[in-house]
Amino acid sequence: MGAVGWIAGLVNAFPTESVRLLELALAGRRAEAAALYAWFLPLLRLDTVPKFVQHIKLVQQEVGRGHERVRSTATHVGTGVERDETLRLIRHAVATRPA
Repeated sequence: MGAVGWIAGLVNAFPTESVRLLELALAGRRAEAAALYAWFLPLLRLDTVPKFVQHIKLVQQEVGRGHERVRSTATHVGTGVERDETLRLIRHAVATRPA
């Protein structure tokens, strides 16, 4: 894996899992890291779209670690299909969160 650090957008929402993933990678525990990463990857992909800040803030709100509000000049995730799909993804991740 070779990483010596990580800039993580979802660390505020999932601090335990974020730290654990880095620890496993640094320890060379590839199988365990890969399993945790597979769970985390759908959430991490929220960080690859134009509204990534809004998505991350929505994740934080859903796990009780903040609010989805963004500055007044930014649009929020909104309503409809985009929001429903994002909430479905977040809620699935929370329901299947590793122990």
